[in-house]
Parts: sequence; C-alpha cells; structure tokens
Amino acid sequence: MVETVAFTKNRTKTFKKGTILLRQGEKCNVGYWVTKGCLRSYLVDKDGKEHILQFAPEGWIISDMNSFFINNLDSSVFIDAIEDTEAIIMDKPTKSDIEGASKELLLQLLNKLTSNIIAGNKRLTLLLSSTAEDRYLEFINTYPSLLQRLPLKMIASYIGITPQYLSELRNKIAKDNF
Repeated sequence: MVETVAFTKNRTKTFKKGTILLRQGEKCNVGYWVTKGCLRSYLVDKDGKEHILQFAPEGWIISDMNSFFINNLDSSVFIDAIEDTEAIIMDKPTKSDIEGASKELLLQLLNKLTSNIIAGNKRLTLLLSSTAEDRYLEFINTYPSLLQRLPLKMIASYIGITPQYLSELRNKIAKDNF
C-alpha cells in the first residue's frame, strides 16, 4: 500500500463513474494515485472528437504534468473517472514535504512517474510507426486488467482506430490463434 506523507495530505477520495476531475483550460492542482477503479486523460479536438491519452487503473498515477508539476499552465486535457474510483490525492510537493518523505516513498513515486513516461513514449512510438494490430497487442500488454473493463470505443480511441476496425481486428486475431 502507498505510504501517506505530507504531500498526500492523507486524503483518499472516491469518485463516481463519469465524474470529471479536470477540464481542459483549468489549472491542474493535484495528481491522482489510483487505488481502485480507473481514470483516464483525454483531449477533445476542434471537431469534438475525443482522443484518449492515458488510462490509470489501480497502481497508476495520472495528472496533467505540464500544468501540475512543470509550467503551471492551463490543462490541455480532461481527466475523468471511467469506473467508480478511489484515489490518493497528491498535492504539489513542497521542499519540506520531499525532505520529510521516506526514501522508500520517493523511490516508489519516482518509479511510478518513470513508468508513466516510458508507457507514454512507447505509445507515441507505436502510434507513429506500428500497425493497428501491434498497437492493440501493446495495449493488452500495458493494461491487461482493462481489456474486459473498458468499452471497445475507448480502446479504439486509445490505439487510434475506429471501433468497427477494432472489432474486425479482434476477430482476425481470434481466427489466427485457432
């Protein structure tokens, strides 16, 4: 379990499915360390189409890092609960928070953030240079617990294809494995 320290302010919060935690254009003041359920970050383009950037099931951290940690800009993404979700709310750490945190917690947090960066970089590489089938198989590898929990529409958005093509792709993979 996650150790609670000053920069979590010992706050765990529950969000109902459909709750929007952050909207594009707002300042992102917290991060979420998911302990149960699933959150997602996404943007909406000028045509109103959703583009899912990340899922955060149990054990993952999600935020708009550019707004929260780095540049204090307005958020470029939405974050919402796609299931009833429980998360530890992480405030922006102060110098004294970091100095007072245990080495184990800081390493755990660093590992989570590093994993998020690696997953994002891998996803970007796949979107730019891989087939839809490769992207789908990598989704299964990255988020095995979500395959049965998410609607096909969300998985399709995440891997950059239509839900119809995802259905065809899944049928093809099923046939190839028999």
